[in-house]
Order: sequence, then structure tokens, then C-alpha cells
Amino acid sequence: MENLMYTSGAAKALGLGVSTLRNYAVVLESKGYHFERGSNNGRIFREKDISQIQEMIDRMAEDGVTVEQAAEITAGQSGKIEVLLDVPSEKMDLELKKLCEKITLLEQQQTNLAEINRKLAVQVERLTEKIEERERDQQLFEMMENARNKKKRKGMAFLRFTFSDKKSTI
Repeated sequence: MENLMYTSGAAKALGLGVSTLRNYAVVLESKGYHFERGSNNGRIFREKDISQIQEMIDRMAEDGVTVEQAAEITAGQSGKIEVLLDVPSEKMDLELKKLCEKITLLEQQQTNLAEINRKLAVQVERLTEKIEERERDQQLFEMMENARNKKKRKGMAFLRFTFSDKKSTI
């Protein structure tokens, strides 16, 4: 007979605090994992639940992933295993064929997206070059304008100088 535990017993078995185990269970449930509930709505932990949480803890320790990531991996794997065990072989073949078709479609979409990304990168490069050209043209225009203004000022100073000389000699 399978060993069933409530939260406190499962926490002791895993070497965790009760609140930590509850937090892990909540994260697992948010990723699609299902725990049985007792009459008081408390979680009932079976041996497979304990091993799933232990696997999650091991992933966090060994792989350095977050609680969310470990729960997603653990919940995803357990769900796939249970689904595959419940499916007859004819249906499994059909499901595998559908999955292969979906994978092929996703690969085509990924290729298309990569091509679009490449084209966008080329456009960004062209736009960057145009922006740089405009900035350079703007700087050249400002330099020409400054040079023209300096010549005007020199010419005005020359005229003032010449007119003031003529007034003093008269």
C-alpha cells in the first residue's frame, strides 16, 4: 500500500520546513502539477509527489535554476510521463505523428522568423548609415555656416575700419 502523508510529514521526509514545502507545492501547482486534497482541503503527498519535489530540489541545487524553472521542468516531465502511460499504442502513434508535424511547422516558422530577423538587421544597418550621413552633413553645414559668418564679420570689420579712417582724414 502506498504511503500517504500530509504537509508536515512530507516536509520531515524531505528535510524541509512546512512553509517551504507549501511554497514549492504552490509553484508546482501553478505549472500544472496536481496534488490530491484531503477532507480539510490539505494537500496529500504520495510517494511520486515526494520524489517530484525532491527532483525539483536537486535541480535547484545541481543546475542552479530558480524555483519557478525547476517546478516548470518537473511539472512538465511528470505530466508527459502520465499522459504517455495512459495512451494506447495506436493513439500514441497518431499523437507522435501530430507532434512531428507540429515540430516541422515550428521549425519552418523559426526559419521564416530568422530570415525576417536577418532582413530587419540589414534595414537597421542601412538606417544607421543614413543617420550617420545626415549627422555628418549637418556638421558640415554648420561648419560652412560658421565660416561664412566669420567672413561676413571680417568684411564688416574691414568696412568699419576703412570708413573710420576716411572720417578722421576729412
